[in-house]
Amino acid sequence: MGTAEQLASFLKLTSGNTRFRQSHLSLYSAILMYHDKASRQNPFRVSGRELMKHSAIRSHPTYHKCMGELIASSLIEYEPLYHPNLASSVTLLGNNGEP
Repeated sequence: MGTAEQLASFLKLTSGNTRFRQSHLSLYSAILMYHDKASRQNPFRVSGRELMKHSAIRSHPTYHKCMGELIASSLIEYEPLYHPNLASSVTLLGNNGEP
């Protein structure tokens, strides 16, 4: 599934769902951007700091809340690394919850 299709699928899933806010869209868009930079390979590595920067999320609690809700919605799998120089692993999931 291409980037445009993934974004359209995300918007369709979240429209009308009051749980998802602009911060979720921004974070998911940043994840898609890094997925494209990684030649669309799953899983790919990206730092939380970079995702926060590109999604304009300034609060760590907001970032972790949004990530948790994206995981709970089976949109991504996320394996955080709490090392400042190592990136976390993110896997984009399809509509059926599989990579």
